[in-house]
This record gives sequence, structure tokens and C-alpha cells, in this order.
Amino acid sequence: MDHMDELRRRDQLLSWGEQGLLTPTQLKRALAPATSAASAAQWRWALDRLLGFYGCLLLALGVIFFFAFNWDELHRGHKLAAAALALSGFAVAAFILQSGSAFQHACLFGAALTTGALLALIGQIYQTGADIWQLFAGWSALMLLWVLLSRSAASWMLLWLVVNLAVLRYFAVHAGWLGSILTSASGLLAAVLTNLLLLLVFEMAGGWLLLRPGRLLHRLCGLALVAALTVGGCIGWWQHEYRELLVGLLLAALIGLPVYLRRRPDLFMVAILAYSLVVLTAAGLIRLLDPLDGFGVLQLVGIQLLASSAAVSVWLHRLYREANA
Repeated sequence: MDHMDELRRRDQLLSWGEQGLLTPTQLKRALAPATSAASAAQWRWALDRLLGFYGCLLLALGVIFFFAFNWDELHRGHKLAAAALALSGFAVAAFILQSGSAFQHACLFGAALTTGALLALIGQIYQTGADIWQLFAGWSALMLLWVLLSRSAASWMLLWLVVNLAVLRYFAVHAGWLGSILTSASGLLAAVLTNLLLLLVFEMAGGWLLLRPGRLLHRLCGLALVAALTVGGCIGWWQHEYRELLVGLLLAALIGLPVYLRRRPDLFMVAILAYSLVVLTAAGLIRLLDPLDGFGVLQLVGIQLLASSAAVSVWLHRLYREANA
């Protein structure tokens, strides 16, 4: 229900109160906010999680910066011992603390972070020659245990980020961090497949993998998936090797829109798919009108973008109102 609907509802209730159709008690109850203020217990629950996760995050980062600042003065054995001690401390604390508590989740998150720090430390000390994508790949594999034990959204977000960095870095070895993702169809396709796989995992097993229900991880995977398809699809109007991504975006919209409209309603997923089609259509229009005058093409594409975006916005707003009716 939007702001104007709420105002009309309140005016109607006040009118009924003036006509005597509602008693003062009924009117007061009807005008009360739909949601009550958070209780003290709810505030404590939220602060416990916030402070616990931030505390473990700062502690893990403190270990990393400690090594960075004292690198030359520390013996390699002392470096490894300190990093292993930090990781062991998080692990032991996680197993000692109450199962499912906020502090246990925070310690498991800290263990996942310090696992990466320990791997990076080993690589720096022994100069293994491994590329950074191998560090991210090994880190994601080793932290999976902590993530599965935690089942928290924060730990899964860290794993999602590290896995995507590993994939992007693998295809960016010879083209810089973002070079291959913008100039290599294989890099974009790898990002698409990675996030599609993760999205399917969360859609099918999210109730078991996540301790509390929520769609943040689903939406992160969907956003990365659609973004890669949109970039590749737009380039596909000009370059043949990107046509698979163009077709992939059309298939994603063809399959995803009915799924997220009916089977698993999710307005965010519907929105990113719809707006990606707007962008893809604009790129296709530029390609079609390429031989014409540049200023005229710019005007036509601008009109198309404004009209299409407005139509999609009106449609999404109607869906939102229907869902909250």
C-alpha cells in the first residue's frame, strides 16, 4: 500500500468515526500503525549480531594489518604461528559457544576470513608462484566448512564474493582485473555460469543452507548473473562471439519472469530482468540505426529508453500494489 492509499484509508476511517459507524476504541485501533515498534528484546537481538560480526571482522582485519605493518621484523615461523593461532582461536571459540548463537556465527565468520589470511601468508613467505585466482579458489574451498557450520547470510556472502573473484581473476590473468570481463566472452560466460549455479543451489536448498529465511543471496546471484548477460548481450549485437550471451539473456527473461512472477514471487528479480531487456533493446536499436546520423540516433534511443523504463516502472508498481493489496 503506497502513501496516497494510506491517506485515503485514514480519511475514510475518520469519516466513519464522525458518522458514528465506529466507536472511539475501534477508530483508535484501526488508525494504529500496521507494525509495532521493536521491543527491547528485538533491539538486543539485533545489536548482539551487529556487534558480534563487526567485532570478529575487526579482529580478523587487525591480524592482517598486524602482519602488514610488522612484516620485516617478524620471523616466518612467528608469522605462521600467529596466523594459525588466530584461526584456531576463532575455531575453538565457535565450538565452545552456544550452538546457533550470534557470537558463534561471528566466530565462524572470523574463521572464514582468517583462513584466507593464512593462505595469503603462506604464499608470501614461500613464494609459491601461484596466481591470486588460485588463492581465492583455495580460500573458497577451505572456508566452505565454516560457512556450512554457520549457515549465516554474512558467511555465504563472503563465499559468494570470493568465488566470483576467483572466476574473474582466472579470466583476467592477461588483461587486468576488469579487462577480460569486458573484452572476453568466455569471462562473461564463466561469471554467468558461476552465478547461475549458485542461484540454483540457493533456490533449491536455501532452506537448509541458510539458518534464517531470506532472499539476499538469491538476489546477489541473480543480479550478477543478469549483469553479465546484459553486458555480453549488448556487445553481442556487434560481435558474433557474444551472441550466446545475447540468447542467454533472452532465455533468462523467458524462463525467469514466469518463475519469479508466479512460482516464487520476487519483485526484485522481475525488475532486474525487465530492465535488462530495456537496455538490450536500446543497444539493438543503436546497432540497427548505426548508419544514420549520430544525433538522431541518440534522440531515438533516448525516447526508447524513457518510454520503456516508464512502462516497466508502471508495471512493477502495479505488481507491487497487487502483492500488498
